[in-house]
Amino acid sequence: MAILILLAKLKNSCESLSGMSGAPSPYSPGSTLNLGSKHLSGTRLSSESDVKTVVENWLNGQDYKLESFGEKRESAPRFTGYYGQSIDGPENGPSPDPWDVQVGVPTKFIDHKITTEIPHTALVKTCSTCDGDKEVDCSSCYGRGSSSCSSCSGSGRDSENDSCSSCGGSGSERCWRCSGDGKVECSTCNGNGKVKWYRLLIVTWKNHVDHFVSNKENLPKDLIPEASGREIFNQQGDQVDAMSTAPDRIVNQASAVLIGKHNSSFGNEMIIAQRHCLRAVPFTKATYIWRDKKGEFYVYGFDRKVYFEDYPQQCCCCVCC
Repeated sequence: MAILILLAKLKNSCESLSGMSGAPSPYSPGSTLNLGSKHLSGTRLSSESDVKTVVENWLNGQDYKLESFGEKRESAPRFTGYYGQSIDGPENGPSPDPWDVQVGVPTKFIDHKITTEIPHTALVKTCSTCDGDKEVDCSSCYGRGSSSCSSCSGSGRDSENDSCSSCGGSGSERCWRCSGDGKVECSTCNGNGKVKWYRLLIVTWKNHVDHFVSNKENLPKDLIPEASGREIFNQQGDQVDAMSTAPDRIVNQASAVLIGKHNSSFGNEMIIAQRHCLRAVPFTKATYIWRDKKGEFYVYGFDRKVYFEDYPQQCCCCVCC
């Protein structure tokens, strides 16, 4: 039997079992299958007589999802060159605690990061790299202004023992980096001799996500969150309470466990928003006997994905297996 015919029978049986022939089903005849990672593309069961038994069950997987949007604040010393710009230092008042600095909150439940200067923390200091001289020794010539001639390797003579035409017999050449001065601009202060020190506020927003899937069948649980389903519960707030109305009691218990975990696991963050939802993902289980081998497969989600753990015929478009 062609696999599409088998799935069509599966669909018809599910409608009769559920008593809801008008409801969305995982498979519709004539539609294009959206197949899972272990898919059926190009494969067929060889003949109708090969399939001895098919048993269909209309089931629902429940996907519970909890999101906690956390904010973390850190501060660290930073410096930049001082060019005479305005400085907001301690003379303007005490510096605020990092959590008292006003920053805008980005779109919730999306990771984000910003940095900003903490008010009243800036100081102007002499550059410690150049001691205020604005220049430092050239790292290419070590402050000498010249280096060994690359043509004669410092000997002053060429291969014919004549005076080197590149260095004029001196054995050295002017440093290309400092143009013979032996000094270069200090990169720490950008040649200004002073730097501005301040404390930088680093604010990180992180969305923490956990799933719990209720499914007593052999359909892998990691497939259900990715499949289309119907949302039957949704709640959002600064903090949410555990669910108590889920059709499956174990989902209510999992909700309480996950919320407790989120409220205690992120000690260096402040949870500023939470939301949770519950989706019902329909799937159909079919068991069969084919060439004396018993197996099962699943059609799941409203996008009609198909999962075979062990597809019985491994060759494509042939009857050799």
